[in-house]
Amino acid sequence: MFPLGTALLPGGELPLRVFEPRYRQMLTDHIEESDGRSTVRFGVVLIARGSEVGGGEVRCEVGTMARADVTDRLPDGRALLSGTGTHRFRIVEWLPDDPYPLARVEALPEPAPSEADLERLHSIDQRLRAVMRETLEAAGKDADTIFAALDIIDADPLTADLSPIYRWANRLQVEPHDQQRLLEAADAAGQLDVLDDVMEGLEARAAFGRD
Repeated sequence: MFPLGTALLPGGELPLRVFEPRYRQMLTDHIEESDGRSTVRFGVVLIARGSEVGGGEVRCEVGTMARADVTDRLPDGRALLSGTGTHRFRIVEWLPDDPYPLARVEALPEPAPSEADLERLHSIDQRLRAVMRETLEAAGKDADTIFAALDIIDADPLTADLSPIYRWANRLQVEPHDQQRLLEAADAAGQLDVLDDVMEGLEARAAFGRD
């Protein structure tokens, strides 16, 4: 397990610098070599209180499994990782941190958005684009070009199996607190409630900037 000051959503990217002795040991114990690539799998949980360094932090109970490529590793075990979130899990039991955080977990099923949920997500997306268009055009930038790039990202076949709710949230880079609310939501409607709150905050900030 890798408790962090940020949450990770399925499909989200996670660059990591491994330098603490406990995580260097974790990397040594769990690194996998295949087809010339070095990879490691671990769970990521958001730290509710405390620091990433040193231990003793209070951790959230729902997180995301990550698969990471080891992009650079020094002889002393320090390393750079480039990870991606794969699926959610819930902590069943925290085990002693010996020599690094360990837990028993259960995988969580991913909420399947209904047609009504997808329509609601589309409405939220249109609200985002309206805010973005106003902001970009005020800065003298071409909004349509940026929207076209977003559409290409959304159509990436590598994310075809990923919930469109996660795709939307990862694209927007939702704050850790809201990412955690997304992870803990029981269904797609609950996740959309979170995105609606995020969108209301963006709209309020945009309106404040116009005043």
